[in-house]
Amino acid sequence: MTERWMRCLVAVALGIGVLLPTGGTARADSWQDRVTAGNSYATNRGTTIALAWLDRHTGDYRDNGGAAHTRIESASVMKVFIAEHLLRRRDLGQIHLSATDVNDLGRMLRESADAPASRFWSTYGTNAIVADVIARYGLRETGLTANPRYWGNTLITAHDMVVFYRGLMDGVGGLSAGSRDWIVEQLRQSTVWGDGARQFFGLHDGLPREVFIPQKQGWMCCVNGDIYRHTSGYVGGDNRYIVVALAREPSGRGGAHTEESVTGAIRTMFPEGLIPRVQGPIGEHWSRMAGAFGRLGYPVGDQISLIRGGALNRFQGGFVYWSPTTGAHAVHGPILDTYGVHMWEGGPLGYPTSSEIPIRGGALNRFQGGSIYWSPTTGAHAVSGPILDTYGAHTWEAGRLGYPTSNQIPLIRGGALNRFQGGIVYWSPTTGAHAVHGPILDTYGAHVWEGGPLGYPTSSEIPIRGGALNRFQGGSIYWSPTTGAHAVSGPILDTYGAHTWEAGRLGYPTSNQIPLIRGGALNRFQGGIVYWSPTTGAHAVWGDLLEAYGSQGWERGPLGYPVGDVLEDDGGVRLDFQGGSISVPTGGRPTITTTPPSTPPTGSPTPPTTGAAATTGTAPTTGTAPTTGTAPTTTAAPTTTAAPTTTAAPTTTAAPTTSAAPPSTPAEGRQP
Repeated sequence: MTERWMRCLVAVALGIGVLLPTGGTARADSWQDRVTAGNSYATNRGTTIALAWLDRHTGDYRDNGGAAHTRIESASVMKVFIAEHLLRRRDLGQIHLSATDVNDLGRMLRESADAPASRFWSTYGTNAIVADVIARYGLRETGLTANPRYWGNTLITAHDMVVFYRGLMDGVGGLSAGSRDWIVEQLRQSTVWGDGARQFFGLHDGLPREVFIPQKQGWMCCVNGDIYRHTSGYVGGDNRYIVVALAREPSGRGGAHTEESVTGAIRTMFPEGLIPRVQGPIGEHWSRMAGAFGRLGYPVGDQISLIRGGALNRFQGGFVYWSPTTGAHAVHGPILDTYGVHMWEGGPLGYPTSSEIPIRGGALNRFQGGSIYWSPTTGAHAVSGPILDTYGAHTWEAGRLGYPTSNQIPLIRGGALNRFQGGIVYWSPTTGAHAVHGPILDTYGAHVWEGGPLGYPTSSEIPIRGGALNRFQGGSIYWSPTTGAHAVSGPILDTYGAHTWEAGRLGYPTSNQIPLIRGGALNRFQGGIVYWSPTTGAHAVWGDLLEAYGSQGWERGPLGYPVGDVLEDDGGVRLDFQGGSISVPTGGRPTITTTPPSTPPTGSPTPPTTGAAATTGTAPTTGTAPTTGTAPTTTAAPTTTAAPTTTAAPTTTAAPTTSAAPPSTPAEGRQP
């Protein structure tokens, strides 16, 4: 019992005037809208109707204003007063009820039999019966019949009948639980026909999808020139809802017309054919989504309390979540499935902060801890934390990355990634989140991804003159349309930088690092080669010097590895090697000077190819993508505890040998 209801019932017990709570939340109040719609239906037909509705679980109460507080003759509805009064007196030992009496009480409730009601009325006190019920249940609007011969002229209101039914369930009037349950069971067994009339108008006919309806009907004619049709009782297996509709109109219209007004009012209030087990902000949100006739369909259970003060209702087509900080939002379809994989509101995503948002080619839901994107070709996948930030910087699904094709995948050294249609975004605690795509991604894969010598990316793709690059912990990968994508790292990258990167005479790399004899390595470039060995360091060779060096068998020949940088002056150029030097005078031919090594080098020289590498595809687009809106807040780093297992790691065929790579990780120097 809610605190609000406790206060109400205490007030009733003290005999203080009380109105049922008019609480509720959200916009124009869909529960009140329903009551108003039912009232309009009946009044438009010329029927005077009083409507009142209560959710016993939440304390929400609605009625149609003054009509619900206006007295009207009870007809057979007051028979429930007779049953309650007699059973309480029996339980207290004040009267004895025979088996026949109890059977007649049951017929009076199930079949609305008048004869037993008249017998009990006259035997046990007529108006004193009603006066007793009024006093114990605090029915301030209920009145006695002016002619004690006619119990059907007892005066009731829709509001007071709700108070009575509510008090009956809560034991306010002092009736034993066993006697209460017996009354409710008799009402539940109401017959279709009773005392010569059909008594399923109203609640039964108006709520065909409800299974459990303990009801007490009332009908009579020609009192004060009017005809009366009343429907009242509980709805739901737990008697959660109380609904009362009391109607009258001039008798000349006939009972069928009045019954249709009552049934139509109930049907108009609840066009779903049942009372939705939703309320508050969740109910309002469901109503805005067209209720049972929208994508969510019918509710399949009551509201469920969740962590951090939140709640949800399940529906045929999805869930609606609510929390004090996020409000009410719907999640459904494949996005709901992925949300479940991430442990619902208890996982890293937290509560939804939006309902499904249609976007180009798909949809998304935003959550406290990230977003879930869906498209027909990629399915639904979650993106969160810094990876989501970087995804946003690349213009979300409208950019070159497209839709995600995986959830977040945990990696070595505490890192993580999300795959996308157009690339991958990597994150680690020390490097942050960066995107890699296109031919650069292919080359990264050939170097064993984050598990290889390059490590994690330290930048997303950077557009440079004629191409692009990504930086990594262990080097950089350069790409241009004519050379393709190639990795440069260590001292070779330092020397490349000393020659002004791709903007210098070396141009773009045309190969990845190639291992050589005696632990050395080289990278080829458009304008030359950079050699490295553990004993000589990294040095560039180009032009006539490189051609003459090749004529001597490269690093396998008598010259060995270069030991210094190219020396240039007005007279020409010179480059020193382990086994000699090469000089090229300006306008002249190379002069090769060798110092015989102690042990002649072995092996046949194999000149490297220095031409431009084959074109590797379309260049990455690096222009600024259009802005697509405000990104979800992603202050937290990606949580990887709930990430799926990554048995299908990227395939890395034909990766270069990296054991002989330069041992150091140099800084790149000038930023290109």
